[in-house]
Formats: sequence, C-alpha cells, structure tokens
Amino acid sequence: MYALHNLLFLGLLTVTLSPNSEVFGASRDKKDAIKSIVDEPKCGEIKSICNNLSENDDILILECLQSLNPSRLLGLNEDCQHVVWKHVRELIQNERVKDILFPYCSNDLNRLNCNINTGEGEYLKCIVSNKEDIQNNDCNSMVLRLENVAFQDLRWISSFLQHCEEDISNLNCGRIDPHGLTQSHTITCLQNNILNVKDECKREVFKLSELQADNIKLDRQLYMACVEDHRRYCQQFPAGSGRVFTCLMEQPQDRLTIECHKQLLRRQKLISQDYRISKGLMRACKDDIKKTHCRRQTSNDKTIRLAQILLCLEGVAKNGTKIDPDCEAEMVEHRKILMEDYRLSPEIVDGCGDEIRKFCSGFEVGGKTIHCLMDHARLKNVKKRIGDVCQRAIESLVKETDVGEDWRVDPVLHQACYPVVKAVCRDIRGGDARVMSCLMDNIGADHMTEECEDALIQIQYFIARDFKLDPQLYRACKEDAGNFCSASENWEDSQKDQPTYGPQVLPCLYRYAYQNDQKMQIKKSCLQQIQRVMRQRAISVDLQPEIEEACLDDLAMFCFDKTKKGEEMMCLQKNFDELKGKCRKAVESFTEVEAEHAELNPYIMQHCRKEMETLCNAELKNDEGDVMECLISHKNDPSVKANPPCKISIEHFQIISLKDYRFTYKFKVACKHFAMRFCANARTKSEVVTCLSEKVTNDTVRGFKSDVPKECRQQLKAQLFQQRENVDFDPKLKAACLADIKNYCDKIEHGSAQVLECLQTVREKLSDRCEQEVFKVKKQEIYDNSVDYALITMCADSIEQFCPHHERETILDCLKLNKDQKGFSRKCRSIVLHRMIEQNSNYQLNPALQENCKMDINKFCLNVIKNNQGRDLNGDVIKCLKNSFRKSVLSRRCETEMVNILREQALDVSLNPLIRVICKNELETICRSEEDDSGKTEECLKNALIEKRIMTPACRVEVANMIEESQADIQVDPLLQQVCALDLLKFCKDVPQGNGRHIKCLRITMDNKQLSSECKDMLSKRLKMYENAAQVASPADFQELYHQVVASPAKHYFFFLFLMMFGSIFVIGIFFGRAFRRHMTIKNK
Repeated sequence: MYALHNLLFLGLLTVTLSPNSEVFGASRDKKDAIKSIVDEPKCGEIKSICNNLSENDDILILECLQSLNPSRLLGLNEDCQHVVWKHVRELIQNERVKDILFPYCSNDLNRLNCNINTGEGEYLKCIVSNKEDIQNNDCNSMVLRLENVAFQDLRWISSFLQHCEEDISNLNCGRIDPHGLTQSHTITCLQNNILNVKDECKREVFKLSELQADNIKLDRQLYMACVEDHRRYCQQFPAGSGRVFTCLMEQPQDRLTIECHKQLLRRQKLISQDYRISKGLMRACKDDIKKTHCRRQTSNDKTIRLAQILLCLEGVAKNGTKIDPDCEAEMVEHRKILMEDYRLSPEIVDGCGDEIRKFCSGFEVGGKTIHCLMDHARLKNVKKRIGDVCQRAIESLVKETDVGEDWRVDPVLHQACYPVVKAVCRDIRGGDARVMSCLMDNIGADHMTEECEDALIQIQYFIARDFKLDPQLYRACKEDAGNFCSASENWEDSQKDQPTYGPQVLPCLYRYAYQNDQKMQIKKSCLQQIQRVMRQRAISVDLQPEIEEACLDDLAMFCFDKTKKGEEMMCLQKNFDELKGKCRKAVESFTEVEAEHAELNPYIMQHCRKEMETLCNAELKNDEGDVMECLISHKNDPSVKANPPCKISIEHFQIISLKDYRFTYKFKVACKHFAMRFCANARTKSEVVTCLSEKVTNDTVRGFKSDVPKECRQQLKAQLFQQRENVDFDPKLKAACLADIKNYCDKIEHGSAQVLECLQTVREKLSDRCEQEVFKVKKQEIYDNSVDYALITMCADSIEQFCPHHERETILDCLKLNKDQKGFSRKCRSIVLHRMIEQNSNYQLNPALQENCKMDINKFCLNVIKNNQGRDLNGDVIKCLKNSFRKSVLSRRCETEMVNILREQALDVSLNPLIRVICKNELETICRSEEDDSGKTEECLKNALIEKRIMTPACRVEVANMIEESQADIQVDPLLQQVCALDLLKFCKDVPQGNGRHIKCLRITMDNKQLSSECKDMLSKRLKMYENAAQVASPADFQELYHQVVASPAKHYFFFLFLMMFGSIFVIGIFFGRAFRRHMTIKNK
C-alpha cells in the first residue's frame, strides 16, 4: 500500500489538458494489443474507481488514480499495486515511448535527434532533457504526461544510481531496492545534504530537482507538507503549472506551517546552488542568459549557482544592456530569497557561525539574522564586531542580491520602510535604486521611522563601500572613474577578494567636480550623482569609509556616546584641534566640502529645510557657500527664531568654521592667497580674520591703499559682522574677557552683540587684556561701520528711511546727522548715542577727529599720549584738545571738528563722558537728564554753578570749563545761538567764526542797544556766567591764565591791577636800589 501511495502521489503530475480522442485513435491497433491496467484481473477495483474514462488507456488511468485521496489509494491490494508498477515500467520503454509520442511529435522527434537504440528509459530521458526545444504544444503536453509517469521509478535515469550509490550510503540516505517502486525519500535526503554530496552525484540530484520544479507533486515531501498551504493560499495555481513553488515562497513565513516552510527552505537551498532548478527564472531569463553569455562567463561547469547568474545579469544590466522585464521580476524574487534566510548562503553559514551564536542568537530568519550581522560589521564595534571571513561573506551576499538596486529585495527593509514609502515615495517607480534614494533623502523627515532608518543605514553601510552597488552612481560615473581615478574597466571585479572596500572612487571623483579646466571636469550627470550620494551619506560617519577608518581611535576617545544621526561628525568637528593626523585631515576635507554645499550638513538639512526653501531659494540652485551665507544672514529672522533647532544648527556651523578659515568657502576662495601671504602663522579662522582686518584697518588709518583686494575685504567684513553678533564667535575676545563676562555680563544672552555692548558699558572696570581686545573690536567697527552688528541690525529701519544710499562703511555719520529727526528709531538713537560717547571717550575711536586734528594732537597733546602709553581710555587727548580750543590755538580744521563735538555734547550731556562721571551726583539730584535733552541738562548745570548749588569741586571746574568753551565759539552754545540766530545774521554775518568773535560782536551790538530783547537777556546771562566761570576755573599754566584774563569781561580791571602791581614793584625796586647803592658806597669807604 505504501509503495503505491508513493507511486501515485509523489510521481504523478496533474495535467490540466483534456485527453485528445484523436490522439489515442492514431495508434489504436497497437493499443489494442496491449492490455491496460483495468484489463488486468487483479485490478478490477480500479475500473469502478475510474469509471468516467473515455477509453482504457494507462496514462488516463494513472491520472485518474492521481486525483484520488491518498487514503483511498492505500486500500488497493498489493497485487494491483504490482500491476500498476509493471505497467509504468512498460510505459517508459523506448519503443513504447516512440509509439505514444509519434502522432504528436513527428517533426520535433526528428529535430531532437534522440537515439532510440539506447538503454531502457534513455530515449525518454533524452526527450525530457531537451523538451524546451519542442515547438508543438500537443507534443510538449504529451511529453510532460509521460514524464510524470516515468518519474515513479528513478532507475530509468541509469546514471543516477551509478553516480549516487556511494553518497547515499555515506549520508545514510537509505538503501537502493532494485524492486522498489520509488526513491523519493532518497532524493530528499540527498537534497538536504547537497553541500556534502560529491560533484558527480550532485549533478544528478540537480537534474532530478529540475524535473521536480515543474510540478509540486513530483516532490512528495514538499507536496504532503504544503498541501494545506497550497489549498489555502495558492489554489488558483494547478499543481502542474509550475507556479505553486513561487506562490508558496512568496508567502510570509508566519503564514506557512512549520513543516511546509522547512520543505520550501530545502527547495530554496537547491535553487541557490543551481539556478536551473528555478523554472520561473529559467523561462524568464533564458534568452537574456544566452544573449549575454552569462553561463559561459560564469563557469565552465554545468552547475551554476544562483548568485553567479544573478551577478552576471546584474552586471550587464548596470552596463546598459536591456534585460527583459519578466526576467528582471524573476531576478528580484530570487534576490529576495537569498536575503530572507542566511542559511541559503553557505559562505554565511560556514563563515558566520560563531558570530551568529554570539551576537544574533534568538533572531528568527526572514532577513533579521543578516541585518544583525550587518549591524555588527561596523568598524566602531570593536568588541562586538564580526570577523573578516564573515565580513566577506556578508559583502558577497550584498553584491549577489544587489539589495541597493531595489528596496523590495530585502524583507527587513521592505517591512520596516513600507509605511514610509507609501507616504513619501509612493509615486516613485521601483528599481534602479530610485526608492532607496528617496528613502535616504527622507532620513530625518517626519514620516521616517526609526526601524526604517536603522535597516536603511545597515544596507547603506555596505553600499558605501562598493562603488558598483549604487547603480545610478556607477552608470553615470564609470567612464569618469576610469579617466580620472586610474580605475581599469574591470577594477570592481579585481577588488572582490580584498578585505576592505574598493578604490576611493567617490572622493577621487569629487576632486574633479569643480575644475576650471574643462578637460579635467567630470560629466554633469556624474556630478549630479556625486552630489546626491555625498548628500545622502553625510548623515553618518558609517557611510563615509574614508572618515570612519581614519578616525576609529578618535571616535572611541571623543565620541563614544554619540549615537544619534549626525552626532559623530559634529563631535569630530568640535574636537577638531585634538584629532590625530589622518583623522584631522579627513574631517578637514569633509568640512571644507560641507561649507561649500549646505546639503551635506545633516543638521542643517534636517532642521532648516523649510527656511532654506523660503529664505534662500535662489541660492539653492547653485550653492557654492551661498546657502550657508544666506542662512547666517537670516538666522535672526522671526521664522528662524521660531525654529530653535535650525538656529542652533546654523550657529554650530559658525563655531565649527572658526577652527579653520577654509571651513568658510567664500572666505577661503577670496582670501586664501592673502591669508598665506600676510598671516602665515595664523592657525584658526578667527586669527586669520583678525590678522587681515588689522592690516586693512591700519592701512585705512595711515591713508594707504590696502594690499587686500575688494573681494577679500568684502568677505572679511562678512566674517567680522558674524563675529560681532556673538562673543562665542570671537574666541580671542572671549578668552581675554572670560572673567569680565562672568563678573559683569553673566546674565546677558550671547547673541545680538549684547555681551560686547555690555563690556563697553563697564570698560572702566575691565581687565587690561579684555580692555585691549574690546578696543580692537571697537576700532574696527568705528573705521568700518558695516561690521558693527548692533548698529546695522538695530538701525536697519532708520538706515532704510534716512540713509538708503549712504555707504555702510560710514553709515554712523549719516545716522548722527539724522538722530534727532522725527520718526528716527529710539533703539537706533540709543545705539548712535552710545557710539558717539565711545568716540568722545577715546580720540582713537573718532576717525574724523584723528584726521582733522592729527597735527594739533602731536603739537599740544603728545605728552598726554606718552603718559598713557599710547592709549586714551579716559578721554585725556580730547580734554587736551578742549583746553587748546579754549585758548583758540587749534588749527582751523581741528577747531571746526571740536566745535561739532562740543555742540553735540552741549545738546546731550550724556555725550560728555567726563561730565557724566564727575557730575554724577548733580545729574542725579539737581539736573536729571531727560530723553529729549536738547541742551537743557547742560543749561541746568550752568545755572547751578552760578547759583552755587554744585557741591562737587571737580564738577564745578568742569562746568566752568564748559562755559568757557562756549565763550570761544557760539556754536558750542546751541541755546544762545538759537535765541540770537536773527541778530547774528543781521549784525555779525561777516564776522569769522571762532575765537569768541561772535560773542564780541553781540556784546558790541548790545552796548549799542540794537539786540533783540530775547537775545539781550540770554547774552547778559551768558556774560555773567563767563565772569563766574573765570573765578571758578583754575588755569593750568600761565598761558591759560592769560587767555582767561583776556576773555574775562573784567579784563580791564585785571589789566589795571596788573599795571598797579607792576608799577609798585618798579617804584620799590628803584627805592631799594638807591638805598643799596648808598650802603655799598659807605661800606667801601
């Protein structure tokens, strides 16, 4: 019973074709001479079982028995079973086969050229082996029916027993029974141990496995194990269609029964060892394999592994050869098979056994074990890293399956990324790495999941190490790789046995990406692919092998806890100064490229994508450092401030760029030559910027034409402007003022130049080192207002309204003139007044004063400068010039400049730093300043002096000096000038300005009783002030005493007293002279 069960259910194939009555009629005479199974007395019961047959033909009867339930067949008596076995043996005899096939296959039999005079079963064997060359469909159907019957007894393939008997014995696969009816279990055993089977037997097993491929029922164990799964999931495919295997293999593992999956795995292992066992692949790719000579190129042996044929077909496809779509679909399915179960790759089973037990035990199949091994392949996993043999095995699998070409090949990636693809890549056609590229572009996006990102990075780790695994990159750049990077035509094949990835093609090609020489430029299509790949791989050091290998030790030392996307590169950049030689060079090269193309900055791309599209859309079209420059200029816009991660990312780049001037692309291009020429010892960008800016400033102060060209100066201004915004961007200033910032500006936010402004307000308290650095900064800002961040940003609206066409370098002058205009911004006015106070505190911060009073300073104030060691922190030089102004000894240009300064101070006492300090008590009690001063505070102090309400001695002297300064030029007394404006125009229009001439003119006019009453009252008040001031202000030297007397209203009185004193001394001298002469005369006698 068991033998017959095997005979029918293992060997017979359900053939869906209906019997052709004409066919059987064609050889009716011979058939009448041969008894059928039902004609045998011992098998009478079969007649009742198969009672619907059109005639008693053995093939029809056997097909009828095949359709029965296996339990029903077990009821047949043993004698009938023997009869069935005997008829099957007779059916496959050479002559009988020819008689059956001739009516259908006369033409094809001649073409097949099979010799009938061979051993038993060899004729049918030859026909079956060449059935793919049969053209007649009826012939092909009949051959298939005979094949199903013949397969019941493997002895008709004589070479199988001849070549496999030893292996059957060695592998304990059962003994051959010469009288047995089937050897199906023996075949299954050999298939399970195929890697241990000798080559001769292996070829025979593969041949039989090929025969099984067309019909699931020819593989008894598989059919019996999967009968329920077939009915449940694949019932639309008849058992003889050849599609059942494919349908079952496409089902998820968790849907199949354990035994069915086990038997399918056996078939998959066979397919992995010989691609011909897959009839789907054979049918779809037959023409392509023949056309591309893949069998000949792959192996001289008839047995060719699936991986070998896939690699060949993938290679020709990447080189531009068109592959049939059906073949491409079959290739995808078979690549997926290899990725689903590591057990299908003997190299992984043998080479990764220890690693699987150590790192990946407990992972089920379905690709998860392979991904676990991939995760442990990274170089940084020093203690939990797979060995070189296992590494090579994984690399080979990735190449064989070409997983980078189609995301659907990898079941883990497909399952993890399916929702992401549905959301963001649904309109992208599969294949050619298009979906993979879409997924890489969306890493960090809202729809990306952690599971998808992890699986994607694990795959990309290997793709990044093999130039050929990215089909778009390989196709676009293969020619350029050969032209510029010394890559031979088959360089990628020569690297397959190397322990690491192939040539550094990508970095090499990038060096030629932006060559000025057209002969040295790569193709545009290649450049686009390089930009895409570098953008996508910038998210992780793992995807940049040239950095990962060079920085292995540094990553372990500085970045062991940085695991999030992009953190490792950011960590390396932060620790740039401490990196070792090779790592430092690799990070330096990457950061230079990153500075040129913002898309390579993962943090910028993740957090600032929307801002780039809205604020910097024009720069995105051709980014050569323009996008980062645009983002930096807009980082304080409301839209960027509303996105803190974006602003933080921008400022991170600014801080990183301080480490080397080459990390700012536009600055590097414009200033590299001059940095090397003038700043050879400068290491960081801040040092280069300081060096070049000091040279430009010094050239400007001296009146020389700068050796630094305009393009570099413009970039220099941009860098200085950025430095001024945040003290963190100026390492030298920050280091010098660290303690001062903590003491005086600890709670001030680092941004919008607030810390720098804070330091200036407490400049009297700053340490010497900090004061020097702050002074350098202010000097740069005064000589080039365009780098004054606070001034430019706080006054943006006022500049646009009042000074739209004024040069930004001297915009402060324009703002000074308009600061009291209606509509002028209060914030801007405050900044302008602050700058004016700085200029009045130090002549070195006042370019106009230095230019107009250079000779006067050297003439009258040289000792002051020497005493202060070249500095003028307390305004001593300006004080010296004021004294000279009161004496009317200044040159015309300097006097005019001093008038402007004193007039501004008179209108706003806050611009007089000396008064603010020494008269602090009076300003807080007697004369509180108002926002709109207009000279009221100074007038209050003058009146308080006359009324003797000023208690501070130094304040009294300084207020008296102010009064005397106003006496020297009426423009210094804006209130008097305003009241007497018409009188000056009427009576004094021809009187030169300065030296108190207008005051004298008004006094003469007042004596002549011609002044207006308002002017007369104000002038009388001023004359009284002058008289009181002369009494308070003590002269510093005889010359100042003379000028005070000459300028005093009581100068005639003082002159009379001087004459009386001089006359008295003269008379007394004469008297004592005569007396002394008389005394000497008497003594001599």
